[in-house]
Amino acid sequence: SHLVHEVFTNRMGGTPLTVDETTKLGNWLDAQPAPQQLAAANVTAAARGRALFESSTVGCSSCHVGEKLTDNASYDVGTGGLFQVPSLIGVSARTPLLHDGCAGTLYERFDPACGGGDLHGTTSDLLPAQIDDLVAYLEAL
Repeated sequence: SHLVHEVFTNRMGGTPLTVDETTKLGNWLDAQPAPQQLAAANVTAAARGRALFESSTVGCSSCHVGEKLTDNASYDVGTGGLFQVPSLIGVSARTPLLHDGCAGTLYERFDPACGGGDLHGTTSDLLPAQIDDLVAYLEAL
């Protein structure tokens, strides 16, 4: 409901939705098929990115887990409050990212000023090439 209010009311300037409308919209969105998977431009980079994503050091897969890559729990990952972990299936087709839309690209999600820094996966020590690999993996989901 927070995301619906943020997008429809704050970002788009619309009238706030009722609880019933928010529920119906959520049910409809949940029923939509994922976008077709994009072919990874570099399969090798995507494989390295997946290894980083799944590593306990980086920690992405501690919350983005399971078939839909979400544990459906809510966390404060340094992005402005407690938010539910979204599925990452088709994430490259859903920009802007994060609850406030601060990440216009997958790369911008890794900017500490937008993505929550190390509270949102331990990524501050990653080299630019490793961020490239993570993005390649995310683009392939």
